[in-house]
Amino acid sequence: MASVARHAVAVQAVEVPDSAARVSPAPDGDLLDSTAAGGLVIRGGALRLLSYTLIVALSVLSVALLTRYLGVARFGYYTTVLSLVAIVSAITDAGMSAVGTREFAVRKGAEREELMSDLLGLRICLTAVGVLAVAGFALAAGYSPALLAGAVLASLGTIALVIQHTHTIPIGAQLRLGTLSALELARQVLSVAAIVALVALDAGVLALLAVVLAVNLALIPPTAALARRQISLRCKLRPRRWLVLLRLTVSFSLASAVGTLYIYAAQIITSLVASEHQSGLFSASFRIFIVAGGVFGLLVNGALPLLARAARDDRQRLAYALTRIFDIALILGVGAALATLGAAQAMIHVLAGPKYAGATDVLQIQGLALIATFVLGGWSYGLLALERYRQLLLANLAALAVSVSLTLALAPDHGARGAALATVCGESVLALGTLLALRRAAPQFRPKFAIIAKVALAAAPGVWLALDASVPSLLRGLLALGAYLLVIVVTRAVPGELVELLPARLRRAS
Repeated sequence: MASVARHAVAVQAVEVPDSAARVSPAPDGDLLDSTAAGGLVIRGGALRLLSYTLIVALSVLSVALLTRYLGVARFGYYTTVLSLVAIVSAITDAGMSAVGTREFAVRKGAEREELMSDLLGLRICLTAVGVLAVAGFALAAGYSPALLAGAVLASLGTIALVIQHTHTIPIGAQLRLGTLSALELARQVLSVAAIVALVALDAGVLALLAVVLAVNLALIPPTAALARRQISLRCKLRPRRWLVLLRLTVSFSLASAVGTLYIYAAQIITSLVASEHQSGLFSASFRIFIVAGGVFGLLVNGALPLLARAARDDRQRLAYALTRIFDIALILGVGAALATLGAAQAMIHVLAGPKYAGATDVLQIQGLALIATFVLGGWSYGLLALERYRQLLLANLAALAVSVSLTLALAPDHGARGAALATVCGESVLALGTLLALRRAAPQFRPKFAIIAKVALAAAPGVWLALDASVPSLLRGLLALGAYLLVIVVTRAVPGELVELLPARLRRAS
């Protein structure tokens, strides 16, 4: 399973309004400098959203199966190991994946190819160190032999993921977002198929954790074949060149590592300071939160090459892009929070079963964090495009301090609920810190009060419906989301650029 760092449909970033400077196609025909790129990103984002919806549906199947098969305590162990692997993966990745995407977008020719070869070699070596770190932690924590072996195999899977992901950078830079969507969907299909087969065979936690390695290995050949014509990716072991890359990314690598550590810290700490039952309840809620929270980061990731080019050449264009990204992020984030608030009981029942009924209010609390999670996604990528890595690091450090301190203070006595509240506070601090940093880096960027007012107005009836306990949970969630979206449409909160992409009949209806 891919680690989540931070993780836009609304990146009509390159399609600025008539009052702003438009960017014409570059003399050399570079797609990223053309006015057609914005539409490609939006359409590609729609494909990624569709694929992610299918991925979530498959994830629901696998989580529902695992929670029932493993039980509360063993599922808590399983999730904790995957969280540990995700943390170490992010630390050893050193922010190379995101910075690699940015540098690929602004470099050309032989310089670009040399960068990618050095990047692949460095990432493999750093991740190998991470495998040893996972093994050391598992030994120190007293993991059983099966859990220890599973942790090592899952962490080895991150090496395969590094190789496969590095090959996707040229694909993303060509705005082939449909291809990326297909690869992501293939990963989930293979993972779920393997989990179903292992459960049918009555396999243990060791085999289930090994799925990460098997699936990532299987995806390397097709991904390499798709990227071969764009760039030659040969791993090169040149430590001197690695030092240049590390100097380039040191601040962002720390920010990325701290950001991932922060988001998974609540799960790790809860497993250490709360009971096995409370840790298991938080695990069920946490898995849903991670899946939902990854939606917007996945979408805006496809726009990073465009944001990087705009940051280099046209700050007005960048500010317009970030404003539109915020508009969509806020609309989607509040919608996700309302749906979770209303349908939490149904989600837990479907995904985990009656043994996890105590996780319902945990998920309702944690679902509120989705608002901050969505909006900070675009702001984080804006800072990345502007190379403001130090500011990202400071914001993530503040969030980590809040999350860790509150989890340690609340989880021992309040269990999963306390850890969920710590997540909400941490996400809120991170969003605020990221916004302040972005405003200093790009004064042209100003979130508009009008969209905030419209979303707040639309959310009011949704909150009332979501909390109506007399209505069944799933229906509550659907009614809350439906009422919210109706007001969003009536108040014309959706950015016009997205409306223009709809068929003429739908545009007239809206």
